[in-house]
Amino acid sequence: MILNQPKHRHYDVIILGSGPAGITTALELSKESSLKIAVIESGLLEPHPTIQTLASVQLHGDLPDFYFPMHTQRCFGGTSTIWGGFCAVLEKRAFTAQAWPVPYQEINRWYPAAARILELPNDAYRQPMVAIEGTSELVYKPFYLSPPVRFSKKYHSFFQHHPRVDLILGTTGLRLKTRGRTVTALELQDSLAPLLSPTLVSADTFVLACGGVGNPRLLQLSDIVAPMPVGLGLMEHPHIYAVADMYLDRDRLPVGIEDDPRVVHALQLSDSYCLENGVLSFSADFNLKQTTPAVLLGTRREMLYTPVAIRAEIAPDSRNSVRDSDQRNYLGLPMPRVDFHYRYHDLARESWHLFGKALLRSGLGRPSVLQPEFRVHDGGHLMGTTRMGLSAADSVVDSNCRVHTTDNLYVAGSSVFPAGGASNPTYTIVAMALRLGAHLASTLKGKAHG
Repeated sequence: MILNQPKHRHYDVIILGSGPAGITTALELSKESSLKIAVIESGLLEPHPTIQTLASVQLHGDLPDFYFPMHTQRCFGGTSTIWGGFCAVLEKRAFTAQAWPVPYQEINRWYPAAARILELPNDAYRQPMVAIEGTSELVYKPFYLSPPVRFSKKYHSFFQHHPRVDLILGTTGLRLKTRGRTVTALELQDSLAPLLSPTLVSADTFVLACGGVGNPRLLQLSDIVAPMPVGLGLMEHPHIYAVADMYLDRDRLPVGIEDDPRVVHALQLSDSYCLENGVLSFSADFNLKQTTPAVLLGTRREMLYTPVAIRAEIAPDSRNSVRDSDQRNYLGLPMPRVDFHYRYHDLARESWHLFGKALLRSGLGRPSVLQPEFRVHDGGHLMGTTRMGLSAADSVVDSNCRVHTTDNLYVAGSSVFPAGGASNPTYTIVAMALRLGAHLASTLKGKAHG
């Protein structure tokens, strides 16, 4: 049912946030027929200008002022309402390097189901990357495009008619109440009536699905912090546009690559090459539209000529953080202060240099020189602020996305990513949410209150 306040005082599971992570977790949990589930969203069915100000932050660093108005939506469906649809599986390099505390196969097995939710072509998981003959240093690793799926439209009927899953709109979670290692209740406030007294709703299990800023903020406001690095290590994906060109031998590209409106073609440094050279994941996209005569390996031939857009990975840095600011929003809560610096220019030059050498050695093509001055753009991908790991000393959640210092609080979304690769995160967010929902359904089976 779609409501403007909780129908019950107690639920088996409360999910805070109705973006792709929250909705996907609810979908998977709903398969367990005994569970009573609430999905709580601070926004309404459509964006509301007043509620949208709850996404405002105090910015320090490299992110532009329009970043959060552009990339954050307080409404049903969350950021899926403005999502561009880019999807790619995570690189294995981060798992091989043990940045992720789970095997790659653990996430990989959920990609087929995630592809169905996001309406991706089968190759998104069957052939997420293709080896290039004659080189182990580069791979063809495209981005597959979702239509894009708007979760609010696709799942409106699900919430409207499901007897055990309540979508509660216009209601903001202020803080979690705890007793020892147990979260007992969530304090709620009507998003458009700040003078009304807050109410409490309880649950056996809580899931935070509020995004890269919202998840750490709720933990901080609830004093669920020490000794964990809550809010530290914020990551983004550096994007650099029209900063270089490259020529590619069309005949050397993997067989079957054609113009396809659902595919963005890209070459990437292979996982093994990144590990050997100590660099992070790095992707350069290309198109198949323009050809020109060019010299490659001493021979003039007809080549693809394409401008390059670079999508890349940065390492987590504790100086990039989410914490309290000295301002408050209209509900009286401290606004988040977001500190973020890319520190990527030198790494971009190093990575492009390595990419260029690998491209020449492969015989596949040749690059231009990277422009001496360029601007690093954002991807709208906030990751790593409640990172997954093995202990509370260096992470916030365990391999099942449970907060280390609690027994019944979980986190969904890219805030749990300990490494983000060069791949847009939504495909993995949905895969991880399916995995979390299945884990919780199995754990809670037979324990529902009814």
